[in-house]
Amino acid sequence: MGELLQKEKLAKQAKNKPLQKLGALHRLHKGLINIMPLQTGGILTDAAKEALVEFGDGYSVCDFCLGSLCNITNPPIREFVHELLPQFLGCEVATITHGAREAKFMVMHSLAKPGDSIIVDGNRHYTTIVAAERVGLNVIEVPHSG
Repeated sequence: MGELLQKEKLAKQAKNKPLQKLGALHRLHKGLINIMPLQTGGILTDAAKEALVEFGDGYSVCDFCLGSLCNITNPPIREFVHELLPQFLGCEVATITHGAREAKFMVMHSLAKPGDSIIVDGNRHYTTIVAAERVGLNVIEVPHSG
């Protein structure tokens, strides 16, 4: 029994090894925080700013992005998206988008055609409506129960 557990542990470590290198990534502009008008980084306490230095703003990779986000090689986003993420999710292909609206549009555009209808919860995010309008879908809103 102990030998089986050891084999399982070694197999799990081997599977997670490609992900470990992603944990060691650091920003090139250490000590700086990317403050954009839509972010609140400028009103953080000094302690909070210090805690956010490593990729805390969520936008630091794309300060100077050109083209497709999923093809960036430094940091290794391309490898993560095209190899590690599909492996982790157990699927053939994975992608990332430049936001929720784009992701919703991609799904709606691939599954529906202009004039089709979708049903949305009354508590839905506004990007759902924007994406549906972009595809040319009719939106039917239903009440939610809380």
